[in-house]
Amino acid sequence: MMELLRQWLTGVTCAAIIVALADSLMAGGTVRKIGRLAGGLLLLAAVVKPVLEVDLAVLSSSSIHLEAEAVPAAEEAGLDMMKSIIGEETGAYILDKAEELGISCQEVQVTCAVEENGVPYPASVVVRGDMTQEEQALLSRRIEADLAIPAERQTHESGGEEE
Repeated sequence: MMELLRQWLTGVTCAAIIVALADSLMAGGTVRKIGRLAGGLLLLAAVVKPVLEVDLAVLSSSSIHLEAEAVPAAEEAGLDMMKSIIGEETGAYILDKAEELGISCQEVQVTCAVEENGVPYPASVVVRGDMTQEEQALLSRRIEADLAIPAERQTHESGGEEE
């Protein structure tokens, strides 16, 4: 790429030098006007030459190749962001429901998975807090009813230890 740029700049510079030299050697009047027109066309050709030599087939195939690489990466980043948002919002929802039920929760961590059709959903949850067995069962039933996360994919921890 740098070599092409160097060649282009060299061509434009040489054309400019030739045009300037010819302009200084020309007599005035109509001949000079025609010479300047020809010189301008020569400079224009030197500037535009790389654009005229572009192989459009190579350019389009390289742009398709770049697009093929960029689209999956962008989709994956978008999917990761959606999973993160769903996890955070679901965690906040569970904390609110626990508070409504009078249950003390310090933290809720939701893990999301992706369905076959590419839609993320809350798949499992870890609830941390000082809860009795009854409170855990009550909250577990509420999570299962509201969010369709079965009890098997719910973990209740107290003081950093699983119960």
